[in-house]
Amino acid sequence: MKKTLAVITLLAYLCANIFADGLHSWYSEEVQVSEREISRKNADGVYADFIDRTFSACAHVRITGEIQSLEEARAKAEKVASEKLDSYFKAHKEKEALKSKHELYGWSYDYSLENGGAYVQVQVVVKKEKPKETKNAVNGKDARMELLENPNPGRVILYGSDRLTLVDKISFASEESIESHRVVLTTKKGSNGRSQKNKEAIHFADNPSPLYDTVYYLENTGMQFRLKNIVKGRKTLIIIRTNTYSKNDEVCLDYNGQKFRSKIEKNQNLCWRNIIFEIPEGTITEYSPQFEIEALQDTQMFGTIFVYQLL
Repeated sequence: MKKTLAVITLLAYLCANIFADGLHSWYSEEVQVSEREISRKNADGVYADFIDRTFSACAHVRITGEIQSLEEARAKAEKVASEKLDSYFKAHKEKEALKSKHELYGWSYDYSLENGGAYVQVQVVVKKEKPKETKNAVNGKDARMELLENPNPGRVILYGSDRLTLVDKISFASEESIESHRVVLTTKKGSNGRSQKNKEAIHFADNPSPLYDTVYYLENTGMQFRLKNIVKGRKTLIIIRTNTYSKNDEVCLDYNGQKFRSKIEKNQNLCWRNIIFEIPEGTITEYSPQFEIEALQDTQMFGTIFVYQLL
């Protein structure tokens, strides 16, 4: 009796393991619901945050006398998984999801002769979107001031009604970054230009701790650089760390003879701030455009350069 029980237990264990080997990590008997944040244009054509909800269900069907092929088994499993989703939507009153199309996500076959033959796994997903709940929107002026004071703008920033994505960054601490962006210092003929590169502890007003950055001191010296990862024609924002305790009032950025000026916003604490250059849509006509910071008479310090585009 004990021997028979041991054999049965062993067979059950082997069958369970053989069956489990065919199951993918995404397989689940229950309907799965997941959410992720995405960004896309809303009805007004402005990029906004949305929540993407994904509903998924799985089913498996073994080859039997009625089902003669793997294709039939897959179709049957897809039908079972879809019905499972529809039952979930009905129970949870997910009317929008009921109108959505079921999509075949994936399947696999187990060709072993155990457990009655081959079986199929199917995952069906239905997606829908709903606007993400947001706090009171920051107006354009406040958003600009936040960028002026932010030493490390994020991967995605809001600027007015635009949502822009970081596409490039120039760090003077990296020789690779300097070379790949073709950073070159320029001086006009007959002028005594001076330049120096140092690692400095710089302070931003809203950041009590010092920020270490490698910066250029430029006097009667300009700086050329090329951008990378650029989409031609898109609105672009170039943000450059700079010091406010200088006699210069503004910085001029040149692109193919077009001048873009940014005022150096002074502050009482003599802290660093960013300068922001708005490059309008349709301006950039190259994948690797060259810009130049025009030479200033008095010493001006420039740190890391951040480049954003409306994608």
